[in-house]
Amino acid sequence: MLRSNCSGLLQQAHRLVRTGPVHTTTPMPDKLFKSIELELRGHDPAVIRSYLTFMKSVCGHLEITQGRMQVLPYVRWVQWALRSKFVAKKYKLHYETRTHISKFEVKHLTGNTASAFLEYVQRNIPEGVAMRVGYEEIRPLPGTIPVEKKAEFVAGSAK
Repeated sequence: MLRSNCSGLLQQAHRLVRTGPVHTTTPMPDKLFKSIELELRGHDPAVIRSYLTFMKSVCGHLEITQGRMQVLPYVRWVQWALRSKFVAKKYKLHYETRTHISKFEVKHLTGNTASAFLEYVQRNIPEGVAMRVGYEEIRPLPGTIPVEKKAEFVAGSAK
């Protein structure tokens, strides 16, 4: 009984396996980035300065071209609240937060280098710091543009 069930399964499995031509794909070219901009936001300016120093040293060790570094003015948020729930409207509490913003730019990266850099930097981000990443990618002209126009475009940019 068991032998007949096993042989039936093997026959079904053999029918499901298809052999056909093996398709080989050409490797995708690596992406190129003109610049990657990292925007850091946090409430403690000393922590952001320390993290920027860390990112400078990472750029030095990985031999990445560092672009501009910019410290923007902080964003101030103020909220007033009453001390008591129902009475004494003249007694209020003042809540305030300041969000400090800094921008850091790295230039001329390949896709693999950018991926490794961003993974390392984001894994070591301190507590209380948020990061926003923006990038400019270099891409070839689309195939819908004729070859003659591509040559004119390249010649025009070389002037």
